[in-house]
Amino acid sequence: MTWDAGNGEMLHVINHATSVSGHEWNRRGLAVPYELGVAQAFSRPTVAVDPDGYHMWFSYRSGKSSQKYKIGCAHSALGENCELRLADAGIDISESGWNSEMIEYLFVFNCKGQRFMLYKRNGHGRTVFGLAALESC
Repeated sequence: MTWDAGNGEMLHVINHATSVSGHEWNRRGLAVPYELGVAQAFSRPTVAVDPDGYHMWFSYRSGKSSQKYKIGCAHSALGENCELRLADAGIDISESGWNSEMIEYLFVFNCKGQRFMLYKRNGHGRTVFGLAALESC
């Protein structure tokens, strides 16, 4: 038995399920499509809903052991069949400084009409975390 997805790395996916009661769940399968070697190790999703639909941000890795986590996103107009939009997350690692190696384990929230993201940075946020404000939705 192996945890290998075929490229020397594990596969971590985000699935979709719905429930009316919170006790019985209807499993719907993958919430976010993955692509081995591009985006295959997902974690810590956060979903926000607005008139444009459902927006999900998450941490991800390509599956290459040298790549650290980044933040990606996906979108769905109706909450199903998300389209992976890694380049549209609105945030990326910096050229240098405290978030130049990785950004990960985020939480997106709205406060007083503004959308914010808390996230961990280099060293898994050992010494500090980041706060980003979305300029436009």
